[in-house]
Amino acid sequence: MLKQYNYTFHPNFGYYSFLTKRQIEYRVAFYEDFTLASCVGNGVEIGQVYQITIDKISSEPAPFDASVSETIRNIVSAFFKNIQDALIYICDDNDKKAYQRFYAFDRWYNNSKMTNFVTKLNNIIEFDNDEGFLKLHTSLMFHNDNNNVDNIRLAYDNLKNVMNGDKP
Repeated sequence: MLKQYNYTFHPNFGYYSFLTKRQIEYRVAFYEDFTLASCVGNGVEIGQVYQITIDKISSEPAPFDASVSETIRNIVSAFFKNIQDALIYICDDNDKKAYQRFYAFDRWYNNSKMTNFVTKLNNIIEFDNDEGFLKLHTSLMFHNDNNNVDNIRLAYDNLKNVMNGDKP
C-alpha cells in the first residue's frame, strides 16, 4: 500500500497543503463553482458543485512521486463524505500541459477505491471565445448516492453548448 504525505487544512485560506520528501509544496483547494448551475434551467437542483485546484507551489521540477498521487486521492476521497456534493476538474491548455494533468487525474481516480462509490465523467470541450479557440479537458465526479445525479449529468452534458453561447 502506498504511503501518503501528511497534509494540513488551512481554514483561513481554504486549502490543504503538504510537503513531499523533496520539500516540494502542493496545495489542494475546493472552490464553489457555479458553471454547471448555468447549464440547466432555473429551479433544476444540482446541489453544491466545487472545482478542485491542485497547485505545485515550489518552482523546482517535481520528479514522479507516487505518494503525491496517494495524498491527493485521499483528500478527494474525503471530499465525498458529503454525498450531495459534486466535483469538477478543469484543465485549460494555456501551458500545453492540460492533457498531462487530465491524464494524471484520471489515473489517480482509476487506481483508487473511489471507483466503488464515485462516478467520474470526462468531457473535452472545444469552443471559441474572445481570445480565440480554447480546449478544456474536464472531469466531473459525484457520489453514486447523490440525489441529483440525473440533473448533474444533464448540466455536464450541456456544458459544451453553454460555453458556445447556447442557452440551457
